[in-house]
Amino acid sequence: MSINFKLISEFQTIHRRPFGLAASEILDPTNVRPLVDGEFLQLTSAYLMARGGNNAQAVPGTPDDEATVPSFAYFAEQGRYEVQAIKKGPFLYLAPYEADTKIMTGTGLAIGDKLSVWDVAIGGIIRRGLFKATAGGYVVGYVTRLPTDNGGWLRFIHLA
Repeated sequence: MSINFKLISEFQTIHRRPFGLAASEILDPTNVRPLVDGEFLQLTSAYLMARGGNNAQAVPGTPDDEATVPSFAYFAEQGRYEVQAIKKGPFLYLAPYEADTKIMTGTGLAIGDKLSVWDVAIGGIIRRGLFKATAGGYVVGYVTRLPTDNGGWLRFIHLA
């Protein structure tokens, strides 16, 4: 299993909170587009986490749709049995943190740029990851290190 997301400081106070998923089948590692560590999902009006954008749930598509509502990073290894059993996933919730991610589009980014959640293509599969925010996007963090200077990883801070 490849690593897509890693926290930078092990001394940070991290708040993980379990949420039900609008489509629990994405917790199954054999799904065509399973949920992976570091993918961002948005909170729905039913208080469930869901993939947003034009490529919601397990439907492949094109990378284009920006989130305009709060979105949170999934933080559990792919295929964990207890997550599949209870059909809830742990998300980084309501606390600042710094992390590196490969679920992003790094083109056109600069240090300090605001980041929002977009449909991004990773390994030929559409995921919900980070890209430069526009005026209407919900800002989830700020660029602190560029992929070109960080071994292909985008480093960002998330401020709660």
